[in-house]
Amino acid sequence: MTPRSKTMAALGTCAVMLLLFVAFILFPLLRSIRSDSARVFAARQQLSQVSLYEKQAQKFQELSQTREEDVALFRNLFVDSSTPLAFIEFLETYSQTSQVSLKITPVESLRKEEDVWDSIDFELTGKGTFPHVLSFAKQVEYAPYLLEFKNVILQRLATGEVDFSLLVKVMVNVIEP
Repeated sequence: MTPRSKTMAALGTCAVMLLLFVAFILFPLLRSIRSDSARVFAARQQLSQVSLYEKQAQKFQELSQTREEDVALFRNLFVDSSTPLAFIEFLETYSQTSQVSLKITPVESLRKEEDVWDSIDFELTGKGTFPHVLSFAKQVEYAPYLLEFKNVILQRLATGEVDFSLLVKVMVNVIEP
């Protein structure tokens, strides 16, 4: 073998070895690095998403703690649907304060599709002087409950008193806290 053919054989062997190294070691290594980096990138995105959710949850908890009083006041706007005793006691107290006689009768009401909340209707009937009846109606209107007057009837009697009938729709809380 001549030195030139020895050099060529050595170069050929090195080229084959280099091709084998690239084909069986370098390409699989680069492929696994690429797949590992894609998994790391996906994990990093998930971690940033979880971190964002944690920050939002923490902000919500802080906000809910600062607004706890407001939420309690909002819940108190609604009458308890199963036992509306607090609302009835409220009406009786204000009727006594306003010096009017009062009869409270629950009335069956039909729920309409456009109604946002469930409700109970009460018919409030009684007697009193006109200023006292007006005072009572104002106190009911400004009550700490979410309500709506559906019908108001006032009738002056021969004795100078006023006979009244108020149909009041009171929103109820059906979801227990």
